[in-house]
Amino acid sequence: MRSCEMQICRHLNYVRSLSPGKAVFYYQTPESDFVPIQVETNRIRAAKSGFTEAYDKNQNLKNVAPQDLAYSNPQCIDACYVPPNISEIHCRFSLRVEANSLQPDSCEDQKVRRYLIQLASIYAQVGGYQELAKRYCKNILMGTWLWRNNHTLGTRIDVITSSGRCYAIDDARYLDWIDWPEEEQVMLNDLASEMAAALCEPKQFWFADIKATLKTGFCQELHPSQKFTDSHEQGESSKQYATVECPNGIQAACFHAEKVGAALHLIDDWWDEVADKRLRTHEYGADRDYLIARRHPMKKQDFYSLLTLTAVFIRQLRNVRDKGGEIPPQVHYLMAVLCKAGMFQRGKS
Repeated sequence: MRSCEMQICRHLNYVRSLSPGKAVFYYQTPESDFVPIQVETNRIRAAKSGFTEAYDKNQNLKNVAPQDLAYSNPQCIDACYVPPNISEIHCRFSLRVEANSLQPDSCEDQKVRRYLIQLASIYAQVGGYQELAKRYCKNILMGTWLWRNNHTLGTRIDVITSSGRCYAIDDARYLDWIDWPEEEQVMLNDLASEMAAALCEPKQFWFADIKATLKTGFCQELHPSQKFTDSHEQGESSKQYATVECPNGIQAACFHAEKVGAALHLIDDWWDEVADKRLRTHEYGADRDYLIARRHPMKKQDFYSLLTLTAVFIRQLRNVRDKGGEIPPQVHYLMAVLCKAGMFQRGKS
């Protein structure tokens, strides 16, 4: 092993720095400020259209009669729609931000712990957390966390922080990742400064309440999180949506906190100099659209390969602090993974 490389220890883990809650769908009426949007169960007669209905795994035609492919395929699925005559709905979640990337939650090797603490400390000194916070806040203000539900007639984003500040984007549909109008850019920078302070100051207890107001079409379909089910009982939906129980016992459609977090961590465009898309922060740069690892270990740009170069990155950041210059993109990525957190040990083998 080269002298500049740090050995990954057997026990190393971090606690996540961003902790979103569930994002709940609801609407308002003159009588109530919170009416949960419910999931309904539909039994439908779907058509038989799958590949295996007519072909085997070798793409050879099965012995099926023409009538066999015309029979219906009864299914039971969950569905979610905007109630009739409701033209505006809300989706709301809370976010807690903590300075958990400043040091490992557990680490058996004191040298490794010391290196990682130094890396985070000098990264904070040169303003690295401001860049991460700006990217997280872009995803908040752009409504990235709404996923398929951001295709609307208008999407307003409101953010209220624990410092008492309020931020509002009138229509997030017109924002993109690169170019922001001047007024929205100022808002983004201010919100990012609040979050950056929480990411690098352990005693800065920072929360945000984020709400999207969606202008919808008549009985428009909504897309909450889908539950992962290995199997289902007879009569249960084969596709089930996530819900959260309200105090009155009604089940409200929602996003899992993990799905909200996945959207906030959609910031990795450091994986290539000419990257044409952002990836969710991941140790191997998993690209689910193309089913490929953009940071395959062969390229030495995966998290674990870069983690061994912590001492090198500390020296580079010192040069940035003392002489100026840009923070290397590999360092931004490394710190983004530590903010995401996880168990990074090499194990017993």
